[in-house]
Amino acid sequence: MAETTDRLRRLARFAITVIVVQAVFWFAVYQPFLATPPSRDLDRIALTDPRVAALEVPSLEAAQGVAHTPVTLPHTLCCEPVYASLQMDFDLDAVPARGLGMLTYHQVDNMLVAVNGSIVVADGSLKFGRQTFQGQQGKVVRIPSGLLRAGSNTVSYVIVRDGYPYTDLYPPILAPIEQVQPWAARRLWQQGDYFLIAGWTTFLLGLFAVLLIWRAENRLFAAWLATVCFTWTGPAAYALVLDQPIGGTLRMVLFFGLNSLLSASLLGFVDTWTQRPSRGLQLAVLASWLVFVLISIFWLIYRPMPEGFDVPAQIWSWYTTAIGIGVVARLGWHAFRSDENRLVEAALMSIIAVCIVLDALGEHLGLNTGQYVVQSAPVLLFLLIVAFVQRNFRLFQSTVSLNTYLSETLATREAELAEARARETELARQQAHLEERRRIMRDMHDGLGSQLMGMLLAARRGKVDATSMAEGLQSVIDEMRLMIDSMDSVGESLASALTTFQERSRPLVERAGFSFAWTTLLNTPLPDYPPRAVLQVFRILQEAVTNALKHSGGDRIEIVLAPEPDGGVRLSISDNGPHGLDDAGKSGHGLRNMQSRAAAIGASLHSNRDASRTTIVLVLPRNPDQDRP
Repeated sequence: MAETTDRLRRLARFAITVIVVQAVFWFAVYQPFLATPPSRDLDRIALTDPRVAALEVPSLEAAQGVAHTPVTLPHTLCCEPVYASLQMDFDLDAVPARGLGMLTYHQVDNMLVAVNGSIVVADGSLKFGRQTFQGQQGKVVRIPSGLLRAGSNTVSYVIVRDGYPYTDLYPPILAPIEQVQPWAARRLWQQGDYFLIAGWTTFLLGLFAVLLIWRAENRLFAAWLATVCFTWTGPAAYALVLDQPIGGTLRMVLFFGLNSLLSASLLGFVDTWTQRPSRGLQLAVLASWLVFVLISIFWLIYRPMPEGFDVPAQIWSWYTTAIGIGVVARLGWHAFRSDENRLVEAALMSIIAVCIVLDALGEHLGLNTGQYVVQSAPVLLFLLIVAFVQRNFRLFQSTVSLNTYLSETLATREAELAEARARETELARQQAHLEERRRIMRDMHDGLGSQLMGMLLAARRGKVDATSMAEGLQSVIDEMRLMIDSMDSVGESLASALTTFQERSRPLVERAGFSFAWTTLLNTPLPDYPPRAVLQVFRILQEAVTNALKHSGGDRIEIVLAPEPDGGVRLSISDNGPHGLDDAGKSGHGLRNMQSRAAAIGASLHSNRDASRTTIVLVLPRNPDQDRP
């Protein structure tokens, strides 16, 4: 229940943000800056008796020699490629000194404009297959006073249309030039310079998105953003590039392809923007766009007009409307599912979706058909990318601050840990020595104490001779020396402990009449062992050598250090005597003590004996177990 409440709260927050941003855009941005200005304040001159005629050739002479049929404007010619003439009349009480201005726009490829038989506009080409598209732009035609006369005047148009099946003729706006020019300046700026600004803005933003593809972590997001920007550049270029190397039919294919790709790429972009893409949605969007383009090509090329255009146009209207609704639904579903804080970006994308739907349904709603997307393009995309960059720049700043804080904290913690490690190492060393002293005290009580007590009792009873007494005392002295040596510091590392052991043991061994050999087969530094493990290794070596001196009956002791395959170390202590550790084992010490010490540090120890020698093998792991009791 709580989760559902939170989701509904997030959805409501998203809806409120969308409504506020939409209101700001439509009433504070679009309406004062992008909407078409009304013409009610002009002193318009009425144009009467509109009439049309089909022409064989696109010339003013051909138009003057044919009969025209009266029509009512706006008027649509259908459906084949056409050269046509449109004529209208207007009356003047007196000729204006500065002449007249006429804002003229027809849905044609190109046109020639004449007043009273004199040509005032003749841009580009009017011939089929080579026609240019100056007719796609509105323009103010200046009619000089020298071409006008008091009384009746005639305006003539010669037009060409190929590809698009409908030739839409609209009534021009005719008024004094000093009124028409300032009034039309904003409208023409929107249809000319603003289209140029919009096209270049979205193109540059697309290039920026392409750069993001190479640097962004989510490359699919940047790719969709680039597609949105470049397809938004398409309609602007479509309206500005008037001398295109393609015919009317290919212009229609380009029109449907660009406009449908704009809406499709927006849905793909939104799906990636959510950072939780719906499975298969983007692939489905691309597939649907491709299917629509193929259908449009088939109908435009292989079906008769106007059906060949009307069917793709109707499908395009449905398709883009569905995509626009899908964008808003996808944003809403994302806001319902996720705790999203990029609400302004989501609201901007919802405006784009609304513009797409308005362009698709504008003809049915009596709106400014085909202009909302192009007019809103630079504003919305610029704001969207500004929001994206600002959010990531803040994130970058936050990341820098966070990295600085973490670096400082890490340095402090490293110093604290180093100090704690030093204390822990010293404590472990002290504890290891303390435990060793306790063990030695137990050995002194159980070993030395029992030996001395036995010798004392034997002496009191008179059952011991001088030789036995001397041997017993020598054994006690050797055991005491071993204990005292083990209580001294053997160094902080295994290498220093082995060096200390070698220096102490060689004189003792040689005084006892043994030869002493020390061989190292290691070609890498010894592993780093803790103090407790080092001390136990030292004690094992001491006991092995002492037992060999006492019990082996030989005359040579050899110690070999060799590497183990897993990175550990193998220590071998060998003697050439016939007895080895058997006698030591009988007294309760010797091998059993050494195995216990080895087990305490996670090492292993065993003995090998043959007819000529006895070997004690101690295998140390690479990482000794410091936690064993």
